[in-house]
Order: sequence, then C-alpha cells, then structure tokens
Amino acid sequence: MWDGCGFMKKIYNDNAIGLFPLPNGFVVLVRQKEYDGKMVIQYKKISFEDGVVSSVTRNEFQYYKFGKNYKSFEMQLKGYLNWKIVTLPDYRIFAVHPDGTAKILDIDARTEWQGTMLYKEHGPADIALHGHTIWASFPESNALIRFNLRTMREELRIGGGNTSAFSKPSGLFVERDKMLVCNPGSNKLLEIDLNSYTVHEYAEFENPVYEYIKINASEIVMLSTGIYVL
Repeated sequence: MWDGCGFMKKIYNDNAIGLFPLPNGFVVLVRQKEYDGKMVIQYKKISFEDGVVSSVTRNEFQYYKFGKNYKSFEMQLKGYLNWKIVTLPDYRIFAVHPDGTAKILDIDARTEWQGTMLYKEHGPADIALHGHTIWASFPESNALIRFNLRTMREELRIGGGNTSAFSKPSGLFVERDKMLVCNPGSNKLLEIDLNSYTVHEYAEFENPVYEYIKINASEIVMLSTGIYVL
C-alpha cells in the first residue's frame, strides 16, 4: 500500500539499518553479522548518476558524515554509528546519543557544549534542524519536541497524549517548512507544516517505515523490507 502513484521501486534488500544522504545519491548501512555483542556493518553507496552500487570503506563513510576531521569526531563520539547528527549553519555539529547525551562540537571536534536531550527519561530516535531549533522524535511517548539551540530548552511539543497522531515516531526529515515523520507503529509517513503545526498523512505502506530522505527530486524510504524509491 502506498498513497502515491501506487508504485515503489525496491533498490536494496531487508538487511539495511540506516541511510545517509549525499549530494547525488546516498549510503546504505548494511547489517552483516554480530559477534561478541558487536554488529559488523558494511557501507554501500548508491549513485543517482549511473545507478551503480559500490562499496564504501569505514573511513570514507566517516568522511561523508563528519568531514576531514572525522578521526577527531570518532574519538569524541564513541560508538559513532549510534549518534544522530545535524550540521549547523556555521559547520558545527550537533550530536545526540540514544541515551540522551547531547553535544555541540566545533569544526575541530572540540566540545563546545554538553548536556542532555530527554523526554520522560528517554533519548530521541532522530533529530532534524529547522532554523535555530532542533526537532527530536521520542517513540516511547509518541511525541515530537522542538528544542531551542541557544538555550537547549524545550520550546514546543506535539503529540505525547493518548490521542497522539504519531505511532512510535522515528526518522525525521525537514525540507524548508515541512517535516516528514516516519511512524513504524502505524506504517505511515506523516507531514507536518512547521508554520501551522498541522499534520496530515503523506503515505501509508504495508510495512513499518523507519527513515525518509529526499535528494533532489528523489524520495527514498527505508521500510522493514528494504530500501525503496517512491
């Protein structure tokens, strides 16, 4: 089920665990196996220029994510795959761990600020930048919260009650004044107008949806069954 043109093209299988956008393509994080409690990850780059799927090294992915000082960022953000990041307009990086630990790092990976981003004792599943604010999704509470970047205090909360429009909200994607919210609990992708805070259904799928990214005109979703182009 998809409330769009009715057709989705599958471009990767169901062992994907994450997406990272690039200017003309994206990287898929692929689960290989686990041993001693650690997960082995491969990185696959999918290019929109020629459609080629190629392997990416760990260092190349780190460079895409953090820039030329990626080694320093890796030292500051232990278990870097678990950290959600957004790049601020002045090239600083805001990063948050699933346990709620949050940091702002300068371009040399020096910590400028450290604190917490929590709601009801839980950290966020994802974050997205909008102006001078950070939006965060909290699946345990079915809530989205906007934090002020200057004060790191909660400014606005949407959902969180028994009648919340959200169902385990996860991946967030902001484009201008619209935010797409993945809801694996309802298999729905919701769109929020960030001026009026109205919510409407953007798409519904047959399986849980965890991430959405848009690159140029291409819309990509990560479902429990794989990666698709809408």
